[in-house]
Amino acid sequence: MKKSLILTISLVALIGFITFTLAKNKKKIEANKVVVDRSKMPIAVATTAAEFKEYDGKVVLPANLELNNEATIAIGVQGKIEKLSIEVGSRVAKGQVIGSLDSRLKVLNLKANELTLSKLERDLQRNEDLLKGNAGTELSVVNGKYDIENLRLQMEQVKQQIADGNIVSPISGIVTSRKLMAGEFVSPGTVIATVVDDVHLKAVVFVNEKDVYQLRLGQAATITTDIFPSKSFNGNVKFISPKGDENHNYKVELQLNTNALRAGTYVMVGFDLGGKAKVLQIPKLALVEGIKNPYVYVVKNNTAVIQKITVGREIGENIEVIAGLQAGEEVVTSGQINLTDGSSIIKTSNK
Repeated sequence: MKKSLILTISLVALIGFITFTLAKNKKKIEANKVVVDRSKMPIAVATTAAEFKEYDGKVVLPANLELNNEATIAIGVQGKIEKLSIEVGSRVAKGQVIGSLDSRLKVLNLKANELTLSKLERDLQRNEDLLKGNAGTELSVVNGKYDIENLRLQMEQVKQQIADGNIVSPISGIVTSRKLMAGEFVSPGTVIATVVDDVHLKAVVFVNEKDVYQLRLGQAATITTDIFPSKSFNGNVKFISPKGDENHNYKVELQLNTNALRAGTYVMVGFDLGGKAKVLQIPKLALVEGIKNPYVYVVKNNTAVIQKITVGREIGENIEVIAGLQAGEEVVTSGQINLTDGSSIIKTSNK
């Protein structure tokens, strides 16, 4: 009886202890669930002031080099490739014969036609002589002339077929692929190889609407690349798109002649547009969503306020501000991702 009482008391005490511990832990958990209002806590940002800076009339924009010409070498007639003198990497010239089809039967056919033509010409001469002596007929002369002209046309067709059997490169450049070899049978239109012009490249750049009106066909530009930091290359504007994209940028293509660069290389294209002036500028980093939707956070009484602006030229790491800001106004250049309109801020740096 005594042991049973002790056991009961111990069990009650254990249950009480567990209940107390669970209640205590629940209070801690509930306390941790309380939301801390951080809306009034200042957010650390970097800022800079909008200011008038010199614009020297020069615009430098990123671009990619692309192939100006790429062509396939194809066959115009049916036949078997007799010889093919190109490999991948071979350099060819425009109009160069780089192979041919087997045309021996056509050559023999042409020789047979030449013999027949010689006989028809002799027959015609004889019929003309007979006609002069009233011993022949005018019809035999007419038929003779028809047969000769018809045969000459057939011979021209054979000569053209023999010429079409020559495999010719349509452009100058370097062979980048070869699909067939000598001895293979081909049909008209079969592609044998691909040639790219690796000397005449084009740089494709997108120019904003404010600058594109200053460009002209043939205008010179300077092209640089980190691949050759001590060199620059010359280019000329050969195409200006008549229509801009949704960001009001216009596609411009420049021609450059060099075998020192390759298609796909990242380059910088520099235009000298003239018209030096002082213009209001801010770092491009201040734009929250880029040029497509230009707005910034302006600092007012340690508060970040959204401000829509109108932008103009890109000037190196800066961008021209046409409207929406005044010189001296501070804009946030770092930390915008944590901001909303009206956020409290603390400036960690100011330029």
